[in-house]
Amino acid sequence: MNLRKIFTGFLSFALAASVLTVDAGAMKLIGSANIYSKLGIESKIVAGTTLSTEDAAMRLYHLDMISGSGTDINGSIKFDLDRGLNRVEAAVFAVRLLGEEKTVEAQVFTHPFTDVPEWATNYVGYIYSCGLISDIKGEYFDPSAAETTERFMSYMLYALGYRMKSGDYTYYMAAEYARDAGICVTERDEPLTRGGAVMAMYNTLRATMKNSKRVYSDKLVEKGVISYQDAIFLLWTVDKEETNNYMDAMGYSAQWVIPNGYYRIKSSADTNMLLNVAVDGVNRDYEGVPVTLWQDTGDVSQTFRIERTPRGTYYIYSAASKNGYGRVIGNGYPGASAGLYSAYGNYATEFYIEPMADGSWYIAPSYDSTMCLTYNGQMRNAAAVTVTERENTQAGTWIFERQGTMNSSGEELAIYPAKSLWVTQGAYDTYSHQTQNAIDVITIEGAVFAPFNAKIVRIDAYYYACNAVWIESTSKVRYADGSYDYMTALFMHDNYIGDLYVGQALTQGEYFYQQGDYGVSSGKHVHLAFYRGRYHSGMRLGSGNIFAEDAVFLSDDTYIYNGYGLEWNVTSRAD
Repeated sequence: MNLRKIFTGFLSFALAASVLTVDAGAMKLIGSANIYSKLGIESKIVAGTTLSTEDAAMRLYHLDMISGSGTDINGSIKFDLDRGLNRVEAAVFAVRLLGEEKTVEAQVFTHPFTDVPEWATNYVGYIYSCGLISDIKGEYFDPSAAETTERFMSYMLYALGYRMKSGDYTYYMAAEYARDAGICVTERDEPLTRGGAVMAMYNTLRATMKNSKRVYSDKLVEKGVISYQDAIFLLWTVDKEETNNYMDAMGYSAQWVIPNGYYRIKSSADTNMLLNVAVDGVNRDYEGVPVTLWQDTGDVSQTFRIERTPRGTYYIYSAASKNGYGRVIGNGYPGASAGLYSAYGNYATEFYIEPMADGSWYIAPSYDSTMCLTYNGQMRNAAAVTVTERENTQAGTWIFERQGTMNSSGEELAIYPAKSLWVTQGAYDTYSHQTQNAIDVITIEGAVFAPFNAKIVRIDAYYYACNAVWIESTSKVRYADGSYDYMTALFMHDNYIGDLYVGQALTQGEYFYQQGDYGVSSGKHVHLAFYRGRYHSGMRLGSGNIFAEDAVFLSDDTYIYNGYGLEWNVTSRAD
């Protein structure tokens, strides 16, 4: 979201007239530790400002979490804050607060109700899939009925990580817990209004999550639902000094917002142009290979691994590097072209990644923060990327597009490595898997892809190992059984693996291994086994230490030809 739009909105809607009070000194915590703490609900609002309901509504409006109900005679947005909130509105508000509106727009979610308007059916279906409206029995949702404070506050607690099914709270006590936490401002004898819902949403965005000191807005920033600037300027304050106090108190810095992971890095001036290195061949890994601008073709050479150092700087590794991500973007001196260099060499550069108001980022070398990484000259294929003074009219900013499947916490999910599911033999089966925790699969695509961002850690290219290739996740991933750890995966039976090498980086979703019949095999397929943790020599060839259905999620669009009767979890249900 463009910050200029935000400040224009502030002027247009006369937000200066809204109530804004600032506590003297640093931040304070609002909320008591009585009823809710006994059941483990310990969230509190990290507060530095007190806003009117109208002002809070305007901020949520600019975050695209609520919609206006028209304009008044002066052209200002109306929100009907005194009107009661109905069930279907509550479902829409909840989906937006959870950061799942794009998911709802892209996928189909079902529910048992026959009276939900067609436009809202996916919103209600998503909330239903979360188990949040299971108390509504029968076929009628009654979308225009007044939403209860209890149910809407259960949505707020769910956003913060609490679950009814885990015994964190009950439907009937949700409003009471939310009041104690400082989230709910609706009194016990008052009906829930749109204004009461707005204040609860606003407070939830500023409340700490379950078992954490981090506020919920952090989660949405990491997920890419809202920008770092929006979180600061809209959820916290318009006062620079107080913003700095808040950032100091929470341990934030300008570089915090880019989490480690794989990204495509686009030019903000033309998002069809990306950072790139040599596309293929032996030249892609030599010391000093140029970093250039190139048209978006989806080639893996345009993927980079971002890793933060303990100093708050970043190394930008090339996923096309022959040594996995052993080469990083470097620059010897201002004005010189950027290239790939050994991460341990003299020319490897640490960068600060600094946010701009429009949502783009400067990539600034740590040796001189007045400089930035940009393209040199006209925007064209193979244009050189250099380090230039920021004041230079050609100096550009970048957009980071994260690669991979994430959950609502921004954690990478391990996913089943194909778009089609056809299991021909299960773990400890009666045929050849009697002593093996593995599955045999056939894919319509004829190949499988990396189930997570990974690197190849071992290759056994001989007959009885069946051309085995082991890959290890480059960071911890969320398992289908809910655990969180590194993961290792084994693939067997590809007829030719001469194009693969130890250290090779793989982006999640990148096809790299063909189904075949090399080694001991009765037909073309891929043998899959999964292991908890990083690779080690004690991992048994052919047999994993975790069942496939407990390791990987199915993508929601997976075509299921034969799931072999296994209970697979899907990405849309990942917490």
